[in-house]
Amino acid sequence: MIDIQNITKSYGSKKALDNLSLTIQEGSIFGLLGVNGAGKTTLLSILNGLVKQDSGEIRISGLDTQTSMQEINKISSIIPQHLAFYDELSVGENLDFFAKVQDAKQDDYTKAIEVNSLKSLLTQRASTLSGGQKRRLNIAIGLVNNPKIIYFDEPTVGIDPKSRNEILDSIKEYRESGITVVYTSHYMNEIEKICDEVAILSHGKLLVQDSLENLISNRNSDTINVEVFHSSKLIMLGLTLLSETIIQTKESQLVAVLKQCKEHNIAIKQIQYGATDLEKYFLDITGDCDV
Repeated sequence: MIDIQNITKSYGSKKALDNLSLTIQEGSIFGLLGVNGAGKTTLLSILNGLVKQDSGEIRISGLDTQTSMQEINKISSIIPQHLAFYDELSVGENLDFFAKVQDAKQDDYTKAIEVNSLKSLLTQRASTLSGGQKRRLNIAIGLVNNPKIIYFDEPTVGIDPKSRNEILDSIKEYRESGITVVYTSHYMNEIEKICDEVAILSHGKLLVQDSLENLISNRNSDTINVEVFHSSKLIMLGLTLLSETIIQTKESQLVAVLKQCKEHNIAIKQIQYGATDLEKYFLDITGDCDV
């Protein structure tokens, strides 16, 4: 569905995206992770035609973003982190306005209301809604054009747990109907709950892309992570590396790995049996603490 090849984007001397390549499968929920400044927002902006890359190519549903952005926008929608509707209008008036702007069909308009449980709120002024209700309206506006692809940019910020779970459950329903979802969040438990595949970015580069199951499947296995202090010698040893400082090995091979480290004067920082959760994996691979 989305094929990104060697994308670079700079703002002055700073590279927001650095030769980034990744693919997103049709009908999946794809989690996009990274600390602030990793390049997530820049990537979403490029995918939605808000800015253009300096180099590289992106094809969405077979269409080139450089030449076919108008057609791409007809099949995609972005749900921004900030609320994008008119406070002084009612829920129904907001939906009517955005449906007309996007030339939405009545069935799609009705579905957006039903999926987000807004039918009883149509006459209520948007400014009087609760935080969770405002988020649902924000999402419904993005659904009125019946998109094939939805980009969610941290859609649950600042809402209560009940509303958050309702939104996550509705997002899983979108996948069941064949919609491709790209989801960014700082809440690792959300990614674990809904995503099929995950990409982790750092400083505009792709660190890893894999299924969620593969990333955390070793939590109950005999996989062991050996974290060492930084050493350029790791690469030449032919070991399986999760990052520049983390060796992934099996229990049966641990003694051999430790022996190699000792022979090459590679200092060991810690040894962890399996992975604990996605957040721990994220911190291990990025080396960052600001999630």
